[in-house]
Amino acid sequence: MAQRFGSQVIGIDPSERMVQQARCKRNPGNISYWRASAEALPLSDGCADLVFISMVYHHLGSAAAAARECHRVLRDGGYVCIRNGTRESDFPHRHFFALQSLIETELPARAEIAATFESAGFAGVTHWVVRQTIAPDWASFVEKSALRGDSFLARLSDKEFRAGMDALQAHGDSIDLSAPVTEEIDWFVFARCGSRDAVSKTGNRL
Repeated sequence: MAQRFGSQVIGIDPSERMVQQARCKRNPGNISYWRASAEALPLSDGCADLVFISMVYHHLGSAAAAARECHRVLRDGGYVCIRNGTRESDFPHRHFFALQSLIETELPARAEIAATFESAGFAGVTHWVVRQTIAPDWASFVEKSALRGDSFLARLSDKEFRAGMDALQAHGDSIDLSAPVTEEIDWFVFARCGSRDAVSKTGNRL
C-alpha cells in the first residue's frame, strides 16, 4: 500500500516481537510500526483514510471496541477493509482436523462482522468471498501443515493433530497432487457514515 498509493502507512500489532520483525523489512520511508491494540489505537480522531484488518478479526479481544476505534480514527467517508476467514468459509484444514468447536467459537460469522461494524456507525459497501491459493501443490500443503504454525492447529492435542495429518496424507492418494491448494477468504468493505459521500457508496449492502 505504501508503494502503490504513496501514502503514510502505519502498521499496528499488540506483539512487540511482531513489530520488531516488521521493522526489519524493507521500508520505502513512508511506513512506521507501532505496538498497540486494535481496541485502543494510538491515532488522533479523523486522521486516516483506510483501515485494513487482515486475518486479525478472530483474535480481537473486543470486536465492538475495535470497530468503534476504527470509526474514531477514520475521516467521514473513510473505509474499513476486513480480510478474514469466517464460520461459513471453506478451507482445507476444516475437512481433516477436529476443528469444528474452534470454528464455531473462534471464527466470526459473516452476519456478525456486518452487525458489529454497522452498530459502530459504518455502512456496508460490499462483501466478496475470494478463493486464494495457499500452497502450489498438495505436498507443499502437507509440509506446511506439519509445521503446526496455524493458530488453530497449534491448539489441537497431539493426538488430534496426528490424526489430522494422517488424514491429509491419505487424501493425497485420491486427488491430483500437482493442483494448487486453495481456501476461501471473506472480504468486507465498510464506509464510515457521516457524509453524503459515504452514504452514496452503500447501495450494495451486506
